[in-house]
Amino acid sequence: MFKKGVKVKKTKKGKEKIKDKLKNIKMFKNNKHDMFTTKEVVIVMLFSLGIGFLMCFGSVSLLTGNNYIAVLKDLDKVVDTYYAIVDNYYGDLDKSALIDGAVEGMINSVGDSYTSYSSTDDTSSFDETIGGSYEGIGCSVVTYSDGKIVVSEIFEGSPASKAGLKVGDIVVGVDGKDYTGKTGAEVSNYIKNSGKEKVVLNILRDEENLDITVNLSKVEIPYVSGEIFEKNGKKIGYLDITLFSGTSYKQFKNELNKLEKEKIDSLVIDVRGNNGGYLSSVTDICNLFLEKNKIIYKLEDDSGTQDKKDTTKEKRTYKIAVLINGGSASASEILASAIKESYGGLVVGTKSYGKGTVQQTKKLLDGSMIKYTTQKWLTPNGNFINEVGVEPTNEIELNESYYENPSYDTDNQLQEALNLVSE
Repeated sequence: MFKKGVKVKKTKKGKEKIKDKLKNIKMFKNNKHDMFTTKEVVIVMLFSLGIGFLMCFGSVSLLTGNNYIAVLKDLDKVVDTYYAIVDNYYGDLDKSALIDGAVEGMINSVGDSYTSYSSTDDTSSFDETIGGSYEGIGCSVVTYSDGKIVVSEIFEGSPASKAGLKVGDIVVGVDGKDYTGKTGAEVSNYIKNSGKEKVVLNILRDEENLDITVNLSKVEIPYVSGEIFEKNGKKIGYLDITLFSGTSYKQFKNELNKLEKEKIDSLVIDVRGNNGGYLSSVTDICNLFLEKNKIIYKLEDDSGTQDKKDTTKEKRTYKIAVLINGGSASASEILASAIKESYGGLVVGTKSYGKGTVQQTKKLLDGSMIKYTTQKWLTPNGNFINEVGVEPTNEIELNESYYENPSYDTDNQLQEALNLVSE
């Protein structure tokens, strides 16, 4: 998960929703947007501009203190290698690729799978996903095996919805350009990068050709959805979180308020397949439930261990069960362990993924990004779940029959959670 400074499909209802959920096991993390330290600026300058240029023109005089001299010395080998190749290699060279390779080499040498380097394009995609919004029309398209580009979902209240686009529409062109033989990703990239205020989608619907004009605007990705179930004479709220993004807390609070207005007796929170997200997002969500001063999680590094406690007066007292599986990681595991150990709630399903470390991200000057591990987190009781996972209070495997006919009714993990909180 990331400390705040990861288009994901909108949650669907019923059968289609759960099919999507099974496919949605990805990796996560959390972001910290802060100023570069002087040392980091120096490192980036050296890789971006070349230390030879800096030294020849006296730029080193801008760097004061022994630490910065040490940085220059530490990078001697890197710089020597870079110029040996650039000055003497017989063929054509991509200097940017050399610099990227040097950065990736350092990252890989750390030996931590969660410390990584992302290119500019990957960083842009990550920012949209984890930030929770993007510039577009608010729909998802998929490429079928027969080559058709089909609208698979439409975000509620989005420009696509307002324009009359429908799930199942076949995209044959955009702005008069034929997209036969192309992919849904190419359609999405064109729309996203067109720089236009509106686009015209050439659609095939029930054998009828239609041109639908759609405005582009800021679209919030829906990561939280809610339902109400009746069980044993009780009204049970259900909230599904697919990612702890920058907008997830707001969406969660809005959906929770809707459920509580319907006088729910208990709650099930589903984070199956949710691989994490912002640390601040899951912290804010936990604050809605725990009593003030209850521990949400602990952070541990070289300086010691710090308890992260609930600081709000807001709390709940009704029964809560959290659904987890092997795809529940990082922030999802924080939520599950906080509800289990500090709220006294239930955790239903199978053992979670087991990611007990915290990452920060750092944007480099060219728009690329590095992620690096800075701390480990512990559950309220002090358990380190890395490569271990959170143990459910009620372990239950998903029935094989569910995969043949996915629905709320055939989801035995969900049904077990509903039974437990309605007792």
